[in-house]
Amino acid sequence: MPGILQEGLIRGSMLRSMLPGDEELGKKDDDHKPGAARMPKWTPRSTPLRWRRRRILLAIVGLCMAYLLVKNMPSSGGWTDQITTAEYASAPPGRFNYAHEQAANEEPTGPPPGYRAPRAGEPAPHTFDGQFRFYRLAASLHGASHTYGYRAVNRNIVFPISSLHSASTMLPMICEMARWSRNYVHAAFMGREDIDVAQILEINGIDQIKCPAIWHDARPDWTEYSSEDRAELSVMAAMTHINTFLHPQAAIIDDPLSEDGFFTRGVRAKTEALHMPLIEIPRDKLDSTMWITRLDAGSLRSWNLPTVDILIQVPPDSASVARLLKSIRSADYSGLNLPHITLELPADLDETVEQFLDDFKWPPSGHQSHITTRRKIGNQRATQEESAVRFLELFYPSSKNSHLLLLSPQAELSPQYYQYLSFTLLEYRYSTYAEDDAAGVMGVTLELPSVLLNGETKLNPPKPPEMHSPRYSELFPDTKSVPYLWQAPNSHATLYFGDKWAELHSFLSNRVAKQSEAPQRNKLISETLPAWMEYTLEFMRARGYALFYPGATSEEALVTIHNELYRIPEEFAPPKARHGDDATALPIQTNEPFLRGDIAAPTPKLSESKVVSHSRPLHLILPFEGDLPEIAHLPYLLHRGDLIPHSNISSIAETYAAEYRKTIGGCTIPAGKHRKVAVGSACDLFCFGDEEDDDWENDMEVVDADIDDDYRDVRESALMNDEAVATMTRRGSSTSATTIPKTTPGL
Repeated sequence: MPGILQEGLIRGSMLRSMLPGDEELGKKDDDHKPGAARMPKWTPRSTPLRWRRRRILLAIVGLCMAYLLVKNMPSSGGWTDQITTAEYASAPPGRFNYAHEQAANEEPTGPPPGYRAPRAGEPAPHTFDGQFRFYRLAASLHGASHTYGYRAVNRNIVFPISSLHSASTMLPMICEMARWSRNYVHAAFMGREDIDVAQILEINGIDQIKCPAIWHDARPDWTEYSSEDRAELSVMAAMTHINTFLHPQAAIIDDPLSEDGFFTRGVRAKTEALHMPLIEIPRDKLDSTMWITRLDAGSLRSWNLPTVDILIQVPPDSASVARLLKSIRSADYSGLNLPHITLELPADLDETVEQFLDDFKWPPSGHQSHITTRRKIGNQRATQEESAVRFLELFYPSSKNSHLLLLSPQAELSPQYYQYLSFTLLEYRYSTYAEDDAAGVMGVTLELPSVLLNGETKLNPPKPPEMHSPRYSELFPDTKSVPYLWQAPNSHATLYFGDKWAELHSFLSNRVAKQSEAPQRNKLISETLPAWMEYTLEFMRARGYALFYPGATSEEALVTIHNELYRIPEEFAPPKARHGDDATALPIQTNEPFLRGDIAAPTPKLSESKVVSHSRPLHLILPFEGDLPEIAHLPYLLHRGDLIPHSNISSIAETYAAEYRKTIGGCTIPAGKHRKVAVGSACDLFCFGDEEDDDWENDMEVVDADIDDDYRDVRESALMNDEAVATMTRRGSSTSATTIPKTTPGL
């Protein structure tokens, strides 16, 4: 800059010597003798010409100096980079704009001006602060035009890399994601080491044919000499260019402690400014987070959106909750947002449990507590309805991205439980591909049940031949059990999606309002399970919702439910057990919404599997190499365990809902009409006499999918109410049990 100013002063001095001046110019008139006659030295015709010539020359000099100042003025951060948005935007499709001269596009070799090359074995000094240009980035960005990077929503995922150590760590994940072909995978090298990208790949044993990622050299010129500021700004500039032409849906980097400091600062700052999700893989956790490679861009774009609240109802005299909380604390939460924990405590709490809760910290490290406790005032007897209402009031989602994880105090979790829930949540709730099919999924459960909802009949989990795609039987014939959808609620260990839980709130509020008018119904769920599940089953059947149940590759499980210290739900507890041995037995109420049996339900004997340990990565313990099947490929079970095609789900649900509106909802359906269904609300299932014309829609003739003869009886019997336990009609298996007489026909 001093050289530029000095050059301007010299040019100004030269101009003054070249241009004639008038020493009288600018003097006051009284410096001259009055009346003195002076002969004009130029004619009136020549005066304006000389002034114009001087002004033109001065203007030219001023423009030259302004150009030199602007040309050499530092940009924000200190430098201007060669690749700019204007250069790319002016290029026609399929061709990069090489508007500069060939010499300007040739990357300089050797050290920067004023620097000497380091001696052999001597590192280059990190002190160069000159402007930077990206000579190698343009070609690869141009070559990625087929990835539709001009769209704001696309399938591009970028892996920025700086250090060679991080490159060796992240390359396996990059290649694994590229191999699954759900995304366009980009790797951008931004470090100081001036090693060719092809050489980096060769050193790490990467075959570019077998690893179909797109490689970008996003390092500036003289990168090995860059100062910390220059290196950081070059990372930010490179991310800007990558975002301009690729619009990555997410960026994935190695652990910040393993990466260069300038790189981490630059990537974090730029991704935050661009509102781009940044996923940081924790150190030594690559294997445990490899399931990320199975997710599509839509799921990865939503990485930071979900929040999870854990809800635990602690019964009196139940020390098993300590075991549950210990398993929560020791689980793997690598790279994920920690859940919030809510504990509902009884009025009478065991002293040992109370002391444990006083000492329990969540999260284990951190100053801010993420745990909330609520305590009951008394132990008044609760009806089925009161118990269900009180339970649902414990949680309401704050947004559509707020979800509930319900855990039984008898549960013990695998260290991998939260990784699995995050994996399935992102896949079935946020994936671009599963967006439509997953509308009928109410949540994800960790438990693999051994019995049906009646607590007695054995449940035979589906096998690979029952998947709705032959590839699973061909590639994985020996899989122990496959994941499936089951129209059955679960209270032991289940993540309920926030929007479905809010809709369940709407259903129960209307169901309770109609309770006095509704007839009593047979109880389909064992009294060893809480009353709210009976209402939830009605809701799921009317909407055609189901839970996603896991498959298994071994005897190990993601959760085990211990039988010891089991306590029957308060609403179903015998009166003496509820009020003490010396208390007078109270009769069971007869005005309950669901009829109860005369004999108390026996204590459940659940199978207790060993939980999966830390040593086994999630993608290796799941069926199909950790590939979560499409919703349409999953077996679908009705609440009784009947296996049906997906094409019949909606018709069964609509028929059930229509009968439910009449019998329970109190609706009189006008001829040729049906209730309008509002998203997120269950009001259409109930009528209170204040309905308007806008609440009804005209019927449309709908042609049901052809029903396989093997499933026709299943479909018809599913609408009957002799469902306590029915004869299973799944191919290859049959189970019989006692039938409870019908109370409400057709339901």
